[in-house]
Amino acid sequence: MNREWITTRYPVVLLLLLLVAGCGGRVERAAVEGQVSLDGRPIPKGSIFFRPTGDTKGMTAGGEIVDGRYKLTADKGPVVGNNIVEFYADLKTGRKLPHVPGDPSAGMDDEILQVFGPQYNTRSKVQCKIESGSNTHDFTLKTK
Repeated sequence: MNREWITTRYPVVLLLLLLVAGCGGRVERAAVEGQVSLDGRPIPKGSIFFRPTGDTKGMTAGGEIVDGRYKLTADKGPVVGNNIVEFYADLKTGRKLPHVPGDPSAGMDDEILQVFGPQYNTRSKVQCKIESGSNTHDFTLKTK
């Protein structure tokens, strides 16, 4: 390949390939809302994510959990079809830890732990089916 082809034609060909790859069609999104509790208690503050799985294709959608409730509008909601659901929430334990381990003179920070174990986030098997229109899915989760 000569230098002119690389500098003038290659970017155009690459752009066309990217455009064609992105033309797989639009995915349908839907609104979803509901409640999230762990061991019978609403999650005060956290995040929920819907990740398409199986034959369902599209982007992951997510939003905030506040006072045990979440709500995603259709424009930012999950893709219609089967989704794996992931949950995240941090909890201050009340303990203080040194900002620099072993050096309390560097200041102290709140100890923060992830409320949900990996079975509800990084290795979640919780699934729900999102239908066209509005959906309600409540999640009652247990630590054991």
